[in-house]
Amino acid sequence: MRSPSETQSLGLLMNDISRLARKEFDRRVRGLGLTRAQWLFLFYLERNPGCTQSELADLLQLEKITVSRQASRLIRAGLVRRQDDAADARAYRLQVTRRAGPLLERLSGQADRLRSEYLRGVSGSRHAALLRDLQRIKSNLLGMEANLRSSRPHEKN
Repeated sequence: MRSPSETQSLGLLMNDISRLARKEFDRRVRGLGLTRAQWLFLFYLERNPGCTQSELADLLQLEKITVSRQASRLIRAGLVRRQDDAADARAYRLQVTRRAGPLLERLSGQADRLRSEYLRGVSGSRHAALLRDLQRIKSNLLGMEANLRSSRPHEKN
């Protein structure tokens, strides 16, 4: 059994690590001319090609209007394209463009180098165990969310 201070500090430690990693990544990619919101948009879109703006808003935990505005900026920059959704005339499907490819490669390269540096001293087996544990925590949290939604079927998601 963990002491209350150890349990309480897990969330704070994860938040600190995330904040510090984002801050360092921001510093490293500043010269690429993208805001954090833009590179996060591109990262999520690359991993979820063809998603709707609403789906992307959920993934990014942003308001739909914010994603719509960001999409418009990235479309003007030639990094994203918007297509009508064949199943829903009110929705758009988003894709990264070929022009975004080299930029995403540079962002991914920077992310890989940063990850390598901040994991220095963590053995491969410890890293694998850490990832399994964090996936378990994520799965538990997603299960809580799903249980909450299923217990309130009359509400819209």
